Amino acid sequence: MKLKICGMKYPENILEVGALLPDYMGFIFWEKSARYFNGTIPELIKTVKKVGVFVNQSLEEILEKVVKHNLQAVQLHGNESVEFVSELKKQLSKKSKS
Repeated sequence: MKLKICGMKYPENILEVGALLPDYMGFIFWEKSARYFNGTIPELIKTVKKVGVFVNQSLEEILEKVVKHNLQAVQLHGNESVEFVSELKKQLSKKSKS
């Protein structure tokens, strides 16, 4: 079983939760959310994977956040098409190889 804690927003809370060593920590990049994250993610232990949560955002917006925050996973919560997801996966694969 894997544990993901989502909706992280405040640096001190991020560090406290990170010390509990969850498998994943989620950051919401959808501006309409009360948990919208628009800061800098503090340095976390490498075993904690950072997940970006997106809702109907453009490929460019997602890729920009992945690079900016060194995200290890992307979670989509909108009406993204199979084609969109396929293209995102392709672009993320290119980024991970460079």
